[in-house]
Amino acid sequence: MHAIRAITTRNGSSNRGDALRAVGFTLTLLLVEIVLARYAAKPELSKVVLLFFGLFVVAAVFRFPLASALVLLGLIDFIFGSTHFAHQVGPVNVRPHEVVLALLFILALVRPERNTWGGKTGAALAIFLALVIVSALIGIKAGRMSLTEAFNWGRPLALLTIFFIVIRLFPEPRHWRALLTGAAVLAAATGVIALFISLGAGFASSLQEPGEQAIRSEEALGSLNRVRLPGLSAGYALFWLVAVQIMVRQGRSRLFWSALLLGIGIDILVSFNRNMWIGLVLGLVLMLFLGGGFVRQRIGLSIGVAIAAIVALIVFSSGAGQDQVITPVLKRGSTLLNPSKTAGENSLQDRAKETEHAWTTIQRYPVLGVGAGAPYGAVEHSALMSGSIYLGVTTSPQLFLHNQYLYLILIAGVPGLIAFLAFLLQPVAMALRRAPKDLAITACAVGILLIMVSAFVALYFTAEDMVAMLGLLTGVIVADHTSRAAEGEPSGLLPT
Repeated sequence: MHAIRAITTRNGSSNRGDALRAVGFTLTLLLVEIVLARYAAKPELSKVVLLFFGLFVVAAVFRFPLASALVLLGLIDFIFGSTHFAHQVGPVNVRPHEVVLALLFILALVRPERNTWGGKTGAALAIFLALVIVSALIGIKAGRMSLTEAFNWGRPLALLTIFFIVIRLFPEPRHWRALLTGAAVLAAATGVIALFISLGAGFASSLQEPGEQAIRSEEALGSLNRVRLPGLSAGYALFWLVAVQIMVRQGRSRLFWSALLLGIGIDILVSFNRNMWIGLVLGLVLMLFLGGGFVRQRIGLSIGVAIAAIVALIVFSSGAGQDQVITPVLKRGSTLLNPSKTAGENSLQDRAKETEHAWTTIQRYPVLGVGAGAPYGAVEHSALMSGSIYLGVTTSPQLFLHNQYLYLILIAGVPGLIAFLAFLLQPVAMALRRAPKDLAITACAVGILLIMVSAFVALYFTAEDMVAMLGLLTGVIVADHTSRAAEGEPSGLLPT
């Protein structure tokens, strides 16, 4: 009898809940119709439509957080630059990925799946972001930059909060697998598109807004264009993760991951990015050292097959094919073996000058720096054009720095650099100490280390596409560590 009453009570509660939801939906629909009818013939209609669209986005993110996180990665690490879909709202340039990021962070704050902030790693990230804000506020008060400049140059760092989103909203391995697989698919698709652009496809300009630097398509060597799309960052960060998946998979699954690695490899190849080429070699050394005999055996076999394929391509390709594809790559790669060839490049000379200016400024402001968006002595030179007519060269303060370690001191001081390094290195240590070892988690740590090495000469700590990868990889490693600490919960990225 008690059981019958319990069932009846639950059914009654369910029926009342369904009735309330139906009434709420009806009232909401009626409200929408009234508002649209009220403003249908007035200029304010566009604002009302935008409001309703915004409410729909909020509802979608809160209802489907994992899918929204994949959309977030697609908006950042695919083929479009960060400002491609931006919309000007008053003085603020609203970017869709930042809206999705903010909603996911709010959801992680108010309705987490696991109530954690990541321990020491999360504390280090919070301290770093706080120091960036404090440094910017001091810089604004001192008149070194405007609020707008500080906001625009500091906003890419907000993507580091993906770390908190991952550990609080996506605590289960199936979530991490979905996020990492989705990012790898985006990176591979980027490689295919980059190849077409590199070979002369004419749609590169449609992928960027005027003035964007997300795509750099220019004559590099021979007839190949150098193409760098945002998804290149995901490919670089996840290269060895995808390689590990190939090693442990079988059948169609192995073919799937092999196709992803091919697309990612093509993307890195046509980028003509020597920093990434060196990084992949370093990653190879790290994986051979950290992966054990299983990895060494399979990587050795893969290297043999790759060398044989390259030799066959060079021997049997036509003369024209060599001139168009093989020769440019070999010529670019030869500079890695002979660094003296690059010593006279203008880009290296400019980086040496900007580093000198930055070091002088750091000595004056070592504790909190000068703030994001503040000049530090370096200048940019750009051509002044009127249509196709060259009018001369203009100079403006340079607000970025290729050596990202010095840049972090500029925008957050030495304490900020220490906090940031603690944020990155603690997850790396967790991954390398993991027992039992998970090669995919190790590959995530290697991805972080590669970004850290490249950040000595490239904008990898403050570029939105690469910052998103840092937040994702650190979040996955810490979430895995937390999941293993919870008794009885599965963990790991590899299939069991």
